Amino acid sequence: MPQVTYDDNSYMIDGQRIWLVSGSVHYFRVPAELWRDRLLKAKRAGLNCITTYVPWNYHEPIEGVWNFEGDRDVAEFVRAAGELGLYVILRPGPYICAEWDFGGLPGWLTTKTGMTLRTNNAAYMHYFDKYFAQLLPRLADQQVTRGGNIILIQNENEYIFGDTPNGRAYLEFISQLIRRGGFDVPIISCNMFKGPQLDGVIDNVNSWDAAVENLKTAHYTQPMAPMIVTEFWDGWFDYWGADGHQRRDAGEVARRAMEVLGCGAQFNYFMFHGGTNFGFWGSRLVEGEATYQTTSYDYDAPVAEGGELTEKYYLTRLVNMLANHMAPYFASAFMEEPGVTIHDNTDVRNLTGSLGRWAIITNSGVEDVETVDVSLPSGQHRLTVPLGLFGAAAIPIDVALTATVTLDHTDLTPLGFFGEKVLVLHGPAAWAGQVQINGQHYDAVVPDDGDPVVMECGEIFVAVVNSELACRTWFVDDLLIFGPDFVGETADDVKTPKGMTSYIQLSLDGTTARRKLKPTPAPRATAPRLGAWQRVAVCSEPIDNNLQWKKIDRPRTADQLNVPLGYLWYRIEVEEKLAIRRYLFLPECGDRATVFLNGKRLGVWGQGTGASQTPMGANLKRGKNILTVLVDNLGRFNVGPRIGELKGLYGHIHDAKALTMKKFKLTKGESFSKRLIPHSMTHLASVPETGPLTTAETDISMKKVKPIHLTFKNVPHHVAVLCNDKPVGLFPMVAGNSFGDVTLSSELKSGKNVIKLLLWGDALAKDLTGVKFYTLNECVTAGGKWQFRPWTLPQEGGRMVGKDLPAWYSTSFKYAKGGEPLYLRILAAKKGQVYLNGRNIGRFWTTGPQECYCLPECWLDEQNQLLLFTEGGENPSTSRLERHPQGPFHG
Repeated sequence: MPQVTYDDNSYMIDGQRIWLVSGSVHYFRVPAELWRDRLLKAKRAGLNCITTYVPWNYHEPIEGVWNFEGDRDVAEFVRAAGELGLYVILRPGPYICAEWDFGGLPGWLTTKTGMTLRTNNAAYMHYFDKYFAQLLPRLADQQVTRGGNIILIQNENEYIFGDTPNGRAYLEFISQLIRRGGFDVPIISCNMFKGPQLDGVIDNVNSWDAAVENLKTAHYTQPMAPMIVTEFWDGWFDYWGADGHQRRDAGEVARRAMEVLGCGAQFNYFMFHGGTNFGFWGSRLVEGEATYQTTSYDYDAPVAEGGELTEKYYLTRLVNMLANHMAPYFASAFMEEPGVTIHDNTDVRNLTGSLGRWAIITNSGVEDVETVDVSLPSGQHRLTVPLGLFGAAAIPIDVALTATVTLDHTDLTPLGFFGEKVLVLHGPAAWAGQVQINGQHYDAVVPDDGDPVVMECGEIFVAVVNSELACRTWFVDDLLIFGPDFVGETADDVKTPKGMTSYIQLSLDGTTARRKLKPTPAPRATAPRLGAWQRVAVCSEPIDNNLQWKKIDRPRTADQLNVPLGYLWYRIEVEEKLAIRRYLFLPECGDRATVFLNGKRLGVWGQGTGASQTPMGANLKRGKNILTVLVDNLGRFNVGPRIGELKGLYGHIHDAKALTMKKFKLTKGESFSKRLIPHSMTHLASVPETGPLTTAETDISMKKVKPIHLTFKNVPHHVAVLCNDKPVGLFPMVAGNSFGDVTLSSELKSGKNVIKLLLWGDALAKDLTGVKFYTLNECVTAGGKWQFRPWTLPQEGGRMVGKDLPAWYSTSFKYAKGGEPLYLRILAAKKGQVYLNGRNIGRFWTTGPQECYCLPECWLDEQNQLLLFTEGGENPSTSRLERHPQGPFHG
């Protein structure tokens, strides 16, 4: 059987060096029918590898109920990649992050006693041992060591506790399970070099702006190991309510990818194609108290959400094709100084190896630097090098293309060496290029049109094109094809830009042929029209006393009720001796809750646009009152010490009042007890030792002890909360601020109570404006009768009328195959869920930045039904279908 090993710069299969040019495509964010399309686009972009996570909760959403079929058939996804000649890096967790609900962990773990996540906790390890036992044997035979295409497997993900004994034991146990599951390919990690390296595990880099610096750390930490930027962040994720779509400039992404290559490192674009968080799978984010992942996971990736090819796709191809089609020459090289000398205010990375040298030159983002003067190592040649479309160039020096052909140097950047016969070089149009091969000098003016200049240079051919044409140069079926927008399964399957009448093909024997195009009808630019929206039903839970409800003995979490995702109804019957006005407060409610009293809508409690976390006025009548609550699980934290939070209405509803507090007295802290830091936050233990501490103190005097709820947001410090010197919570700062809430009860006493906030750093009074206190005067639901009911799709013959009730609306439209991907722009309705032909497309929310929702073409029929759930009952009457050739965020 083949063996996978590694030396000081690359992985090897039976001694053959492998240079990975990879991109992340998550099978769970793409319908199975579209896997091959997205994988083929990745291959045509110059990639030779695909990376995917495996989310445990996607395959075991309910404990003991496994699903590896259809869109969840990860083994079939790996096979599809293998059929296209793509390697796979597998990242099975058990924790994956990925902006996926709970970081891939199943919600039912929160119902287990004695559970500590992401540690060597016995209960936690017991359950993910079962997960690996289900997953790994399904994939073991697809390793390259058994004739398949899985080349690497990752241990956990971004683990920052590896420098603790328990953390190391946890990672070692995962490695043991991977080996026990039949995996013998190398194990990698991306754990930021925390602690001593695990035996046989190579740590890699996740990075963007600090990629080069992190790679230097990697090389210093493990000098004999290959380097990979496991997540080269070419975009970023969006969250509801953000100010605009996250973008990263296409040229900057390509330039930074070239710089990574110049470090002698391989890379994986995260993401190469993002896809969609269908259903309820998007996560909650730690960036703020109300940041939730959008349905779109477009990520500003090279292949946009609907499969569209973006400017970033074409620019990064110049780097990918170079790295892939000259892979042997990079795989044998490593960083070395000095080498090429530069004479401008730019940067150069030098690589050297048994097959030659490379100089990767970059203007480091200084856009007005368009050319660079360089001296070659011999000192005999000085070149002026154009930095091209994105401010970087790769200069080969004494590269042994074959046993008898050496590329001495050129001022043009290679696109690749194809079939050991054709070298393609590119540069700016009209540039007077220089090429020297086997000591023979060749001049080549870069053409400004769509035809390459082809020169016979001894035993090989050199094709010179301008960089714009290089972006659209394809190598398919041993043919180089110049000009189409895309080439599909075969060389005859071309997609050409409007107005193109012909293109050039170049065979490996140097023969060119012009292929004329037959006129073809333009793709459909207009979108189908929607029919009129019709109300299908309202949710009658707040008003229908004949519905079936399930009794529960007390408030229960969504996971205790086996509702891991989405909405959930609660019903509480409350008795009042007299009519009374209450101010309802829900301190133990995950995310959002629409509250009804005796059939009338009171408002929305919780996070995000349209909701608040202040007492909600409610007039309760004498006798029986019915509180009906629709709780919306917006997703669990995907990363950080807060993961594992509870969902649903898992505590009582209180009658509360805002508490006017004395001003905080701020003093410089002098000491800090590490007993405040829970096990899951041990990485914070050294933080207070490296800087100042501030203590913010206030007090509350109470004759009769009543619980106090403390909530805060936008505090620019790590925050520890103490009540009467008892620690009650630690809330780490992420993305510049901290947020949290805690109920004080057993810590309180009659008389004076001292509340302290320990703040890491120099704090000011203005930092605490987001701190609020509420007195929980009475528990309204303590003696109530509790019931629950799953949220369901509308039933035939359901109630049609009901003021302020959540409602369902339906419309239909016709669709003919072809044209650009189709999107639904939702207007008039505010928040809810979208279904296409019975499939849950995902959450909609008109708070932005997402406005359009992808309707995958594989889920469309000739006649289609859209079904919208609107939480506020609004009619989405002005919504429409749209096409977006460059993706949902590009016009």
